[in-house]
Amino acid sequence: MPPKRPDLPPPPGTRSFEDIAFGSHERQAIDVHLPPSGKINGVVANIHGGSWQWLDRKVIACWDLLDHGFAIVGMGYRMSDHAVFPAQICDINAGLAKLVQIAPDLDLPMDRVAVMGLSAGGHLAALAGLACDQPGFGPSHGIDIKGVIDIYGPSDLITLDGQWSNDPTRPPSAVTKLLGTSVTADPHHAYRASPVAHVTDQPAMPFLFIHGDEDTVVPLSHSLVLHAQLTANGTASFLKVIKGGGHATPDMHAPPVQEMIAKFLKKVF
Repeated sequence: MPPKRPDLPPPPGTRSFEDIAFGSHERQAIDVHLPPSGKINGVVANIHGGSWQWLDRKVIACWDLLDHGFAIVGMGYRMSDHAVFPAQICDINAGLAKLVQIAPDLDLPMDRVAVMGLSAGGHLAALAGLACDQPGFGPSHGIDIKGVIDIYGPSDLITLDGQWSNDPTRPPSAVTKLLGTSVTADPHHAYRASPVAHVTDQPAMPFLFIHGDEDTVVPLSHSLVLHAQLTANGTASFLKVIKGGGHATPDMHAPPVQEMIAKFLKKVF
């Protein structure tokens, strides 16, 4: 297991409502953080990464969005050792449904909601946007998601797993653990779990992809392919390639990138 990123506290003045459960498992909860200014310009549901195996909703890499007046919601979901897919996207959709339920008490503008995720969280964010009504993917939350921010997330689990599946000396891959079976044994399951499988001929909500061209964990091709699919059906999709950027390296979250995210959110809201 890689070292856990430090749990940075929210900025002073942030109003936080934590551990709001939507299920019986400890991971099935959300945290809502409101901007110190009191004015809420929109809501960003933030989905953490960690190969669907580690990290948690407390690790927030976008606290700066509070300064732009956006509420941040840390989305919890069960890890792959707790339950296999589609449990993870079911939890995201159930968490969003819980957010709708509590929104009136917190004055959250549910007509201005975006979903954002890093790595494995980017995969789930894309699914939340593209496959929210897919049978078996959890409850319908009823939110008209205004935008998706996918930061170095995998879009095709079949090709992602192909990096390791031919090496019998390696332990089961993160994809195999997520799916509960190998891609070879059940390629249909792997494809259905991939955002690329849920692009239709109709435009989706706007997307922003951020990916490094030296990412060796989730290659840039994952964002390129999904971005191309979305552009082809008329979706307003934007791709920012970070030169020299790796996977979760500091340059992927530098101030210019954070400003780009804030600008995207202000545009879609």
